[in-house]
Amino acid sequence: MSVFTRITRPQLDQFFSTYTLGEVVGFEGITDGIDNTNYWVTTTQGSFVLTLFESLTAGELPHFLELLAHLGKNSLSCPRPQSDRQGNSLRQLNGKPAAVFNRLSGAAMASPSVLHCQEIGLQLASLHRCTQGYVFPIKSGNDLSWCQTVLNKIRVHLSTTDRALIDDELAFQAENNTVNLPRGVIHADLFRDNVLFADDRLSGLLDFYSACTDTLLLDVAITANDWCCDDGRVNTEKFTALLTAYESLRPLEPLEKRHWPTLLRAAALRFWLSRLEHQCYPRPGDITQQKDPLVFRSILLQHRQQTYLSSNVNIFNPRSTA
Repeated sequence: MSVFTRITRPQLDQFFSTYTLGEVVGFEGITDGIDNTNYWVTTTQGSFVLTLFESLTAGELPHFLELLAHLGKNSLSCPRPQSDRQGNSLRQLNGKPAAVFNRLSGAAMASPSVLHCQEIGLQLASLHRCTQGYVFPIKSGNDLSWCQTVLNKIRVHLSTTDRALIDDELAFQAENNTVNLPRGVIHADLFRDNVLFADDRLSGLLDFYSACTDTLLLDVAITANDWCCDDGRVNTEKFTALLTAYESLRPLEPLEKRHWPTLLRAAALRFWLSRLEHQCYPRPGDITQQKDPLVFRSILLQHRQQTYLSSNVNIFNPRSTA
């Protein structure tokens, strides 16, 4: 979430006049995130989030809004699209597709505890379980081919060491195919700033616009790399807590456990490349957020070296099937 498209108060008043959500009292841009433009909007009837979609098209967006509705029906706390007087949940504002959502309570957890990691593991497993059999036609756009394309785009900006590291990791990933692992709907971006907690209870899952049909274990790896690393350092206690909680609802298959270290590396590589691309080619906007690529470089190196592993066989050890 950021602000790439500015709106004016008259535009906002006109937009909200098509809803039955009250009159606009105030609004401000939201700084978190990097993909869409978001504003807090306060009206005489409550608080809402206005999203202007910067990349997704009006043709793609109904799939995401339907997914949010499905998750809500299955008791996951997600933003609910608000319909206008004609029953439309998707409109246009300032030339961009736009939607209004209820504002969920709580705040993001900058420094999650072990208990927070357990909670996010449970919620992620619940998401995967309640979408079993759900047909979601959006495929992942961040596969190995995407990684190679991004590398080619930014290669000139990288050091010789980093180019060699990424090339080597891409070769490793190409040799370790995960195509036979269980697939389904994944969030694909369940970072700390996309989850709300109120009084240490999870109160909301946000930003499903990277969701796609892909490998379920990749979703776990993406989530764990953010929630269970402290300033870029792997915290094995948090990793264990998240994965154990996840498996209490969706036990991993033996093949998934063998590929767990590989997908931790794949997830770290993906977000290192993504952040490098944003750093080299920043998007224009009034309020935008840059995230440090070096965090995921560090995480990738730790997963490659596995220096955090104890001598005992455990869930992080590729030899373990327990």
